[in-house]
Amino acid sequence: MKNRKWYYSFGILSLFITLSSFLWKSNQTAPEQTSLLWKIEGNGLKQPSYLFGTMHLIEKQYFYFPESLEKLVKKSDLLVMEIAGIPDQAEAMKYVVLKEGTFYDFFTPQQMDTILAWTKSKMMMDEKAFKTTFSKFKPFVLVQTATQMQFMGKTESYEMTFQNIANKNKIKMEGLETIADQMKIFDDLTKEQQAEMVMAGIRDEAKSNEMSTLMQQMYRRQRIDSLYNMIHSEGGVLAEEQNAFLDNRNRNWIPKIKNYVSQGKAFIAVGAGHLGGENGVLRLLEKEGFTVTPVKL
Repeated sequence: MKNRKWYYSFGILSLFITLSSFLWKSNQTAPEQTSLLWKIEGNGLKQPSYLFGTMHLIEKQYFYFPESLEKLVKKSDLLVMEIAGIPDQAEAMKYVVLKEGTFYDFFTPQQMDTILAWTKSKMMMDEKAFKTTFSKFKPFVLVQTATQMQFMGKTESYEMTFQNIANKNKIKMEGLETIADQMKIFDDLTKEQQAEMVMAGIRDEAKSNEMSTLMQQMYRRQRIDSLYNMIHSEGGVLAEEQNAFLDNRNRNWIPKIKNYVSQGKAFIAVGAGHLGGENGVLRLLEKEGFTVTPVKL
Protein backbone atom coordinates (compact mmCIF):
# COMPACT_ATOMS: atom_id res chain seq x y z
CA MET A 1 0.00 0.00 0.00
CA LYS A 2 2.86 2.36 0.76
CA ASN A 3 4.32 1.83 -2.69
CA ARG A 4 0.96 2.42 -4.33
CA LYS A 5 0.48 5.69 -2.46
CA TRP A 6 3.99 6.72 -3.51
CA TYR A 7 3.08 6.12 -7.14
CA TYR A 8 -0.22 8.00 -6.98
CA SER A 9 1.56 11.18 -5.94
CA PHE A 10 2.97 11.59 -9.45
CA GLY A 11 1.44 14.13 -11.87
CA ILE A 12 0.25 13.14 -15.33
CA LEU A 13 2.29 15.85 -17.10
CA SER A 14 5.57 14.15 -16.29
CA LEU A 15 4.48 11.35 -18.60
CA PHE A 16 5.23 13.59 -21.55
CA ILE A 17 8.82 14.60 -20.84
CA THR A 18 10.03 12.64 -23.84
CA LEU A 19 6.99 13.29 -25.95
CA SER A 20 6.78 17.06 -25.76
CA SER A 21 10.25 18.29 -24.91
CA PHE A 22 12.59 16.04 -26.86
CA LEU A 23 10.96 14.22 -29.76
CA TRP A 24 12.52 16.28 -32.51
CA LYS A 25 13.46 15.64 -36.11
CA SER A 26 15.52 18.07 -38.14
CA ASN A 27 17.59 18.51 -41.29
CA GLN A 28 18.09 22.20 -40.68
CA THR A 29 20.99 24.02 -42.30
CA ALA A 30 20.09 27.52 -41.09
CA PRO A 31 22.00 29.14 -38.21
CA GLU A 32 21.03 27.72 -34.86
CA GLN A 33 18.25 29.53 -33.06
CA THR A 34 18.87 30.07 -29.37
CA SER A 35 15.64 31.21 -27.81
CA LEU A 36 12.84 29.58 -25.85
CA LEU A 37 10.58 32.64 -26.04
CA TRP A 38 8.96 33.93 -29.25
CA LYS A 39 6.76 36.94 -29.97
CA ILE A 40 3.73 36.39 -32.21
CA GLU A 41 2.66 39.43 -34.25
CA GLY A 42 1.02 40.43 -37.53
CA ASN A 43 -1.86 38.80 -39.38
CA GLY A 44 -4.28 41.40 -38.05
CA LEU A 45 -3.35 41.07 -34.36
CA LYS A 46 -3.86 44.28 -32.39
CA GLN A 47 -1.30 43.28 -29.77
CA PRO A 48 1.42 40.63 -29.60
CA SER A 49 1.21 37.26 -27.87
CA TYR A 50 4.09 35.04 -26.72
CA LEU A 51 5.06 31.41 -27.16
CA PHE A 52 7.43 29.69 -24.72
CA GLY A 53 9.04 26.23 -24.89
CA THR A 54 9.07 24.29 -21.63
CA MET A 55 10.43 21.07 -20.22
CA HIS A 56 7.72 19.27 -18.31
CA LEU A 57 10.20 17.78 -15.86
CA ILE A 58 13.48 19.56 -15.16
CA GLU A 59 16.09 19.62 -12.43
CA LYS A 60 16.24 22.76 -10.31
CA GLN A 61 19.71 23.71 -11.52
CA TYR A 62 18.48 23.96 -15.10
CA PHE A 63 15.16 25.62 -14.38
CA TYR A 64 15.21 29.09 -15.93
CA PHE A 65 12.49 31.53 -14.95
CA PRO A 66 13.73 35.13 -15.00
CA GLU A 67 11.63 38.01 -13.71
CA SER A 68 11.05 39.20 -17.28
CA LEU A 69 9.25 35.94 -18.06
CA GLU A 70 7.04 36.25 -15.01
CA LYS A 71 6.12 39.82 -15.99
CA LEU A 72 5.02 38.67 -19.44
CA VAL A 73 2.70 36.09 -17.92
CA LYS A 74 1.26 38.62 -15.46
CA LYS A 75 0.52 41.08 -18.26
CA SER A 76 -1.29 38.48 -20.34
CA ASP A 77 -5.04 38.18 -20.71
CA LEU A 78 -4.86 34.42 -21.17
CA LEU A 79 -2.51 31.56 -20.25
CA VAL A 80 -2.57 28.65 -22.69
CA MET A 81 -0.86 25.34 -21.95
CA GLU A 82 -1.05 21.89 -23.49
CA ILE A 83 -3.62 21.05 -20.83
CA ALA A 84 -5.59 23.79 -19.07
CA GLY A 85 -3.89 23.60 -15.70
CA ILE A 86 -2.49 20.71 -13.68
CA PRO A 87 -4.93 17.79 -14.01
CA ASP A 88 -6.90 16.47 -11.06
CA GLN A 89 -5.28 13.22 -9.90
CA ALA A 90 -8.54 11.29 -9.85
CA GLU A 91 -9.30 12.43 -13.40
CA ALA A 92 -5.81 11.55 -14.59
CA MET A 93 -5.89 8.09 -13.03
CA LYS A 94 -8.84 7.07 -15.20
CA TYR A 95 -6.61 7.11 -18.25
CA VAL A 96 -3.76 4.95 -16.97
CA VAL A 97 -5.80 2.01 -15.63
CA LEU A 98 -6.38 -0.95 -17.95
CA LYS A 99 -10.01 -1.66 -18.81
CA GLU A 100 -9.21 -5.34 -19.25
CA GLY A 101 -6.25 -7.66 -18.82
CA THR A 102 -3.12 -6.89 -16.82
CA PHE A 103 0.28 -5.29 -17.18
CA TYR A 104 1.75 -8.78 -17.67
CA ASP A 105 -0.17 -9.26 -20.94
CA PHE A 106 2.14 -6.84 -22.74
CA PHE A 107 5.39 -8.67 -22.01
CA THR A 108 7.08 -12.00 -22.66
CA PRO A 109 8.11 -14.10 -19.63
CA GLN A 110 11.73 -13.13 -20.28
CA GLN A 111 10.86 -9.44 -20.35
CA MET A 112 8.90 -9.75 -17.12
CA ASP A 113 11.90 -11.40 -15.47
CA THR A 114 13.99 -8.38 -16.46
CA ILE A 115 11.34 -5.94 -15.22
CA LEU A 116 10.95 -7.71 -11.87
CA ALA A 117 14.72 -7.82 -11.35
CA TRP A 118 14.91 -4.10 -12.14
CA THR A 119 12.07 -3.11 -9.80
CA LYS A 120 13.55 -5.22 -7.02
CA SER A 121 16.93 -3.53 -7.45
CA LYS A 122 15.73 0.04 -8.04
CA MET A 123 12.45 0.18 -6.13
CA MET A 124 12.98 -2.44 -3.41
CA MET A 125 9.75 -4.07 -4.59
CA ASP A 126 9.36 -7.84 -4.69
CA GLU A 127 7.10 -9.59 -7.19
CA LYS A 128 4.08 -9.62 -4.88
CA ALA A 129 4.36 -5.89 -4.23
CA PHE A 130 4.91 -5.21 -7.93
CA LYS A 131 1.81 -7.18 -8.88
CA THR A 132 -0.28 -5.39 -6.26
CA THR A 133 0.92 -1.97 -7.44
CA PHE A 134 1.22 -2.27 -11.22
CA SER A 135 -0.87 -5.18 -12.49
CA LYS A 136 -3.87 -3.03 -13.44
CA PHE A 137 -1.87 -0.17 -14.92
CA LYS A 138 -0.81 0.41 -18.50
CA PRO A 139 2.90 -0.18 -19.28
CA PHE A 140 3.35 3.54 -19.71
CA VAL A 141 3.01 3.94 -15.95
CA LEU A 142 6.30 2.15 -15.36
CA VAL A 143 7.98 4.54 -17.81
CA GLN A 144 6.59 7.41 -15.77
CA THR A 145 7.75 5.86 -12.53
CA ALA A 146 11.29 5.32 -13.81
CA THR A 147 11.45 8.95 -14.96
CA GLN A 148 10.13 10.24 -11.66
CA MET A 149 12.68 8.16 -9.73
CA GLN A 150 15.49 9.70 -11.74
CA PHE A 151 14.36 13.23 -10.83
CA MET A 152 12.95 12.55 -7.36
CA GLY A 153 13.17 15.49 -4.98
CA LYS A 154 15.09 17.88 -7.21
CA THR A 155 12.71 19.13 -9.84
CA GLU A 156 10.79 22.25 -10.80
CA SER A 157 7.67 22.56 -12.95
CA TYR A 158 7.08 25.26 -15.54
CA GLU A 159 3.41 24.28 -15.77
CA MET A 160 2.88 24.56 -12.02
CA THR A 161 4.74 27.87 -11.91
CA PHE A 162 2.66 29.31 -14.75
CA GLN A 163 -0.54 28.05 -13.18
CA ASN A 164 0.32 29.62 -9.82
CA ILE A 165 0.98 32.98 -11.47
CA ALA A 166 -2.31 32.76 -13.36
CA ASN A 167 -4.27 31.88 -10.23
CA LYS A 168 -2.75 34.69 -8.18
CA ASN A 169 -3.40 37.24 -10.91
CA LYS A 170 -6.81 35.88 -11.93
CA ILE A 171 -5.67 35.13 -15.48
CA LYS A 172 -7.90 32.79 -17.45
CA MET A 173 -6.38 29.44 -18.48
CA GLU A 174 -7.10 27.39 -21.59
CA GLY A 175 -5.73 24.14 -23.00
CA LEU A 176 -4.74 22.99 -26.48
CA GLU A 177 -5.82 19.42 -25.75
CA THR A 178 -7.06 17.14 -22.97
CA ILE A 179 -5.59 14.27 -20.97
CA ALA A 180 -7.76 11.95 -23.03
CA ASP A 181 -6.22 13.33 -26.24
CA GLN A 182 -2.71 12.75 -24.95
CA MET A 183 -3.29 9.28 -23.55
CA LYS A 184 -5.01 8.09 -26.74
CA ILE A 185 -1.70 8.50 -28.56
CA PHE A 186 -0.12 5.90 -26.31
CA ASP A 187 -3.17 3.67 -26.32
CA ASP A 188 -2.99 3.52 -30.12
CA LEU A 189 0.50 2.00 -29.99
CA THR A 190 0.74 -1.75 -30.45
CA LYS A 191 1.38 -3.93 -27.40
CA GLU A 192 4.88 -4.56 -28.75
CA GLN A 193 5.61 -0.84 -29.01
CA GLN A 194 4.33 -0.19 -25.50
CA ALA A 195 6.50 -3.01 -24.17
CA GLU A 196 9.53 -1.67 -26.04
CA MET A 197 9.16 1.73 -24.40
CA VAL A 198 9.48 0.06 -21.01
CA MET A 199 12.31 -2.28 -21.97
CA ALA A 200 14.34 0.46 -23.63
CA GLY A 201 14.30 2.50 -20.43
CA ILE A 202 15.42 -0.45 -18.36
CA ARG A 203 18.10 -1.68 -20.78
CA ASP A 204 19.67 1.72 -21.36
CA GLU A 205 19.19 3.34 -17.96
CA ALA A 206 22.71 4.77 -17.74
CA LYS A 207 22.51 6.14 -21.27
CA SER A 208 19.08 7.59 -20.55
CA ASN A 209 20.41 9.42 -17.50
CA GLU A 210 23.33 10.80 -19.47
CA MET A 211 21.07 11.93 -22.30
CA SER A 212 18.73 13.60 -19.84
CA THR A 213 21.56 15.66 -18.39
CA LEU A 214 22.80 16.71 -21.83
CA MET A 215 19.29 17.69 -22.90
CA GLN A 216 18.77 19.84 -19.83
CA GLN A 217 22.10 21.55 -20.35
CA MET A 218 21.18 22.38 -23.95
CA TYR A 219 17.76 23.54 -22.86
CA ARG A 220 19.26 25.89 -20.26
CA ARG A 221 21.48 27.35 -22.99
CA GLN A 222 18.38 27.63 -25.20
CA ARG A 223 20.12 25.57 -27.89
CA ILE A 224 16.96 24.59 -29.69
CA ASP A 225 18.43 23.10 -32.86
CA SER A 226 21.16 21.15 -31.05
CA LEU A 227 18.49 19.43 -28.98
CA TYR A 228 16.39 18.98 -32.07
CA ASN A 229 19.10 17.06 -33.94
CA MET A 230 20.37 15.12 -30.96
CA ILE A 231 17.09 13.57 -29.98
CA HIS A 232 16.07 12.39 -33.40
CA SER A 233 19.36 10.51 -33.76
CA GLU A 234 18.33 8.34 -30.80
CA GLY A 235 15.38 6.79 -32.66
CA GLY A 236 13.03 4.48 -30.75
CA VAL A 237 9.26 4.11 -30.65
CA LEU A 238 8.56 7.80 -30.17
CA ALA A 239 10.66 8.78 -33.17
CA GLU A 240 9.00 6.05 -35.25
CA GLU A 241 5.61 7.53 -34.40
CA GLN A 242 6.62 11.14 -35.07
CA ASN A 243 3.33 12.07 -36.75
CA ALA A 244 1.16 10.86 -33.90
CA PHE A 245 3.31 12.20 -31.10
CA LEU A 246 4.32 15.54 -32.53
CA ASP A 247 3.39 16.67 -36.05
CA ASN A 248 -0.34 15.94 -35.94
CA ARG A 249 -0.66 17.55 -32.54
CA ASN A 250 1.11 20.68 -33.77
CA ARG A 251 -1.27 20.97 -36.71
CA ASN A 252 -4.29 20.41 -34.48
CA TRP A 253 -3.16 23.22 -32.18
CA ILE A 254 -2.82 25.93 -34.83
CA PRO A 255 -6.55 26.78 -35.19
CA LYS A 256 -6.84 27.00 -31.41
CA ILE A 257 -3.75 29.19 -31.12
CA LYS A 258 -5.09 31.48 -33.86
CA ASN A 259 -8.32 31.84 -31.91
CA TYR A 260 -6.59 32.52 -28.59
CA VAL A 261 -4.16 35.16 -29.90
CA SER A 262 -7.01 36.94 -31.69
CA GLN A 263 -8.78 37.47 -28.36
CA GLY A 264 -5.99 39.46 -26.71
CA LYS A 265 -2.56 39.04 -25.16
CA ALA A 266 -2.02 35.29 -24.84
CA PHE A 267 0.96 33.56 -23.23
CA ILE A 268 1.32 30.07 -24.68
CA ALA A 269 3.54 27.46 -23.01
CA VAL A 270 4.15 24.08 -24.66
CA GLY A 271 6.92 21.49 -24.65
CA ALA A 272 9.99 22.88 -26.42
CA GLY A 273 9.95 20.01 -28.90
CA HIS A 274 6.84 21.46 -30.49
CA LEU A 275 8.55 24.70 -31.55
CA GLY A 276 11.04 23.71 -34.24
CA GLY A 277 11.12 21.91 -37.53
CA GLU A 278 9.13 22.11 -40.76
CA ASN A 279 6.01 20.94 -38.94
CA GLY A 280 6.75 22.80 -35.72
CA VAL A 281 4.46 25.41 -34.24
CA LEU A 282 6.75 28.30 -35.20
CA ARG A 283 6.84 27.37 -38.88
CA LEU A 284 3.13 26.57 -38.97
CA LEU A 285 2.28 29.97 -37.49
CA GLU A 286 4.43 31.65 -40.14
CA LYS A 287 2.56 29.75 -42.83
CA GLU A 288 -0.67 31.18 -41.39
CA GLY A 289 0.67 34.71 -41.90
CA PHE A 290 2.01 35.48 -38.43
CA THR A 291 5.43 36.95 -37.73
CA VAL A 292 7.33 35.08 -35.02
CA THR A 293 10.56 36.53 -33.64
CA PRO A 294 12.87 35.31 -30.86
CA VAL A 295 12.90 37.26 -27.59
CA LYS A 296 15.99 37.37 -25.41
CA LEU A 297 15.43 36.41 -21.77
